[in-house]
This record gives sequence, structure tokens and C-alpha cells, in this order.
Amino acid sequence: MQHKLEWVTALIVIVCATSLQDTSAQNFEDAAPSYSYCLRPSLLDWPGGLKQAFRERGIKVDAWLTEFYQGVLIGDGDKTWQYGGKGDLIVNLDMSKLGLWRGLSVNVHQEWIFGDDTNDLGNGELLPLNTALAFPRLGGSDRETSIILSQAIGDRYSLALGKFYMFDVAAKKPLIGGGGLDTFMNIGLAAPVSGVTPPYLFGAIGKVKADYATFTLMVYDPRNAQTREVIRSPFAEGKTTSLSATFPTKINDQKGFYTARGVYSSKKGLNLSTIPSLLDLPAASEFILTRKGYWYLSTSVQQYLYHYPDNPDIGWGLFAEGAISDGNPNPLKWHFLAGVGGQGLFPGRQQDRWGIGYFKYGLSNQLIKGLARIGSSMPFNPEFFIRDEQGVELFYNMHLAPWLRITGDLQWVRPHEVSRKRISVAALRWQIRF
Repeated sequence: MQHKLEWVTALIVIVCATSLQDTSAQNFEDAAPSYSYCLRPSLLDWPGGLKQAFRERGIKVDAWLTEFYQGVLIGDGDKTWQYGGKGDLIVNLDMSKLGLWRGLSVNVHQEWIFGDDTNDLGNGELLPLNTALAFPRLGGSDRETSIILSQAIGDRYSLALGKFYMFDVAAKKPLIGGGGLDTFMNIGLAAPVSGVTPPYLFGAIGKVKADYATFTLMVYDPRNAQTREVIRSPFAEGKTTSLSATFPTKINDQKGFYTARGVYSSKKGLNLSTIPSLLDLPAASEFILTRKGYWYLSTSVQQYLYHYPDNPDIGWGLFAEGAISDGNPNPLKWHFLAGVGGQGLFPGRQQDRWGIGYFKYGLSNQLIKGLARIGSSMPFNPEFFIRDEQGVELFYNMHLAPWLRITGDLQWVRPHEVSRKRISVAALRWQIRF
């Protein structure tokens, strides 16, 4: 399945290229030297160039290479610095410009991961320290393809179907967004974990934009869509429904976004209150060990405190998010995060991104107590004694050019394993946008 999807991506790119075969290559070569490298939005994008010709035909192609050099300074695990990277190819087709009806589009996102990462070095952390290199790798693969079919109806309504990479959604948040590639690296801040939304989602997302709010309805398979079974037999284990509302506001002429979200799923999960019984019950006791359905509620805010007079979309401000769930079968009971960040901390560096944030994730009390009871009945194993996980992260992302970015990042984390030392992590990240 994965190889077939990669062939689909390659085929789309080939079709895009052949659709422009009547465009003079000499024109591209003549235009390139006349446009400064420092001004290009991406390395291979200039007036009269191939990417501009693609866009005029309804074909937008983006290719990114992001590399990381990251290591644990203080902690219990391996302190060898790790080098790894991620390649992203994103193709968006405006089907109305390609001969079909207005409002229809197709988006394909192909990912590749290479090298090593700091996400499993024996430090006892629960949340990945490097979001960009955690997925799709934690799902068992170093490459993944997402394909979305979208239909916009005027300016107010849209419907999207397909396989979504949810970190693309997280990356669009104005102050905190980045999905691990531009802003924060720890998933606790880069893409807050809910326990109810998988990293790869198969389903539908509908949006309605009213004058006072934007409403988003999501209906999806609760399982991670990296597995073939989700695509072959969708909703075989239940259905998850999510409804959110985002309210744009202005305080002292500064923009803000306030969001409330509620989620319910019919999927079965491990009944965490039965954990101590796992040592005694036979395998046939599945009906005792499972519990059907879970819920999740969250609220978040992103409020600008300053924006540059010439551009209201460039500035910095406060962000915060709080959430609570049933805590059974969802192993996450609650989380809270807050911080400050955005763009343009220094005059003359308006495109640079920066931020500092704090997070804390509360684990289910039934999970904590259940594992502790198991651990007390066995030879001492520290992995059975867990607690809430919290941390602080700060970063500065310098735009050397619109297509070349370099980031310095520091994290301090208290891991969820009780016996583990606090972790200090440093990282250097650089990205080229072609």
C-alpha cells in the first residue's frame, strides 16, 4: 500500500511536469540570475520560473529538507548526539485550473525520514523530544503518504475527505504552529497530544465559516491510518466525532483566536481500572478488560500582544491550552500548556520565529495506581512507577533567507518514569525549502 501511494505521488509530479512542456526552458534560465537568491520564497522559485508556471496552471509544489543534530546533555540514557532528517514533498492541485469544477483540489504529502533521533534513548520520557522525526517512524515506517480530496463551496463551506497528516493541521496555528519543523520540537508543545486523535487520520473534515466563528466537524476512524486495515475496513472498531469552534477576536486592536473542542469516540479500549487483574485473568476475559467509549474536552487561546504596524499577521503574543478527558480508557487524564512566542522579536528580523513554553501532561490515576500495584507484587521494576510528565522548551528560528532557516532549541523535561533523572536536551535544526 505504501509503495503504491509513493508511485501515485511520483505520477502526479510527472504529469505536472509534462503539462508544462510547451513552456520555454530558456525563459526559466534567463529569469533565474536576475532575481536575488536572498529574495526567493524558495530556492527554486523566481519570477518566470518553473514553480511560478506550475502555480499559474493550478499546480503548487513544495519540497523541504529539514535536518537535526540533537543530543541529551543530562539524563539516564544514551548521550551520543544524533543526526537525522526529514524530507517533505507537498503537491496541491487546483482542479478548476486543470479543467474540472471550481473549488475542487487534491493535496498529496509524501514524507521520508532518515538517520537517527533522540526519541528512544532510554531517558524514560513519554512524549517524543523530536516531533518531526517521531512520525511516521513510531508507526513502524520511515515513509508515509497522505492524500486529501477537498471541495470548497464559496468562501464559507468546505469538505475534505481522505488520509490526513494531523501535524499539517497543527502547523497552521499562528503563534505556536510548526508541527516540529519550524517552532517547538517536543510534541507536548508542537502538536499537543489528546489521546483521541491519531497522527494519521482517515475520515472527513467539514468547515463552516460564520461571521463570528469557524466551526469544524471531524468524523474519523479512531485508529492510526498508517495501518492498511484502516483503509481497507474503515470504522471497523468504532467512530470518533469531533466538533470545535474558533472565535476570532480583537483586544486593543490585537488579534486573538479562542477555540473550544469536544470529542467522543465509540472505540473500545483497555479498562484501566482492571490493570491489577491482568496478572490473574485468562486471555479469554477480554470483555472484562475492555471499556467502550471515551470523551475529551479542550479549550485554547492564541492572543497577539504586539504586531508590526505594516503587517497585522507578523507579531508575537500568548498561547495556552487546557484539556481534560475521562481518563479511562484514555491514558491521558488532562494536560496544560502555556507560553509566549511568534515572529519578529527584534526590529529588522520580522520573519524570525521564537518561543518559550511550558507543558504538563497528567496521566490517568487508574493507570498510575494500577501499574504501581503490579510493580509492588513483582521484583522491583522502575517502569511500573509513573507520574505526570512536564517540561519547558525554548527556541529561536532564524531566517537567513526565506528558503533557508536555522534553529537553536533547548528542552528541560521531567520524565514520567519516577526513577528517572530530569532531562536536558539541546538541538540544532536547519531547513532548506526548494
